[in-house]
Amino acid sequence: MVTALVSVLGSLPDDTKVYPGHEYTASNLKFVKTVLNNEAVSKLDKFTAQNEQTTGAFTIGDEKQYNPFMMVDSPVIKKAVGLDDRVDVMHKLRELKNKM
Repeated sequence: MVTALVSVLGSLPDDTKVYPGHEYTASNLKFVKTVLNNEAVSKLDKFTAQNEQTTGAFTIGDEKQYNPFMMVDSPVIKKAVGLDDRVDVMHKLRELKNKM
């Protein structure tokens, strides 16, 4: 997952539109707010409250600001999960999300 999200998708131009296969933005946001609280998360929260469909509304650059799975090297995310190694951070994030 680290390679796919951080190395592959994360290397795309920031203005690349994201078209996920499923509409999980609102439910994913509940998890995001347990590990991250920044302006990007607040904007996403407002957007999802006003829009049922979010597919195609965001870019890779946006994802890098609020998707903790793309932020495994961020000190904020590392602190939130209490781990430092990016693979361990990814595993812990997945574990926490699965428990929600």
